[in-house]
Amino acid sequence: MNFSSKVLANIFGKYYYNKAYNLVIITHNNQRSIEGIIWSYHFWNGSKGREGIITCLDIGSSDDTLLILKRLANKYSSLNIVDLGTEENKEKAIQEWLLTQKQNKEKLLVLDLRESNEERDYLKNFA
Repeated sequence: MNFSSKVLANIFGKYYYNKAYNLVIITHNNQRSIEGIIWSYHFWNGSKGREGIITCLDIGSSDDTLLILKRLANKYSSLNIVDLGTEENKEKAIQEWLLTQKQNKEKLLVLDLRESNEERDYLKNFA
């Protein structure tokens, strides 16, 4: 850990520093946030002189999430898109994909952007 990382770790805690090389983002209708998240990850890794891999597991977005991801994949060669929208059991498909990566001994940082059922029900009250 270099000096600036140590300073940031002291300020923000040691949890921000992750040696995972592969960021896995589970998406579902995240058109408003996905581009900023991917840009931030590439910017952060670029400032550290390394290129991390991003894999987006989309579970059937009905908004423009997949279109945005495909556009970004042209810009960032390290962005991989896995479309799980046609899978019947999406949870099982996600778990199987993650287990495959674990068997490959990949260090993963998983970011799940899906809304929980409670959040979805709560938000319906305001619609």
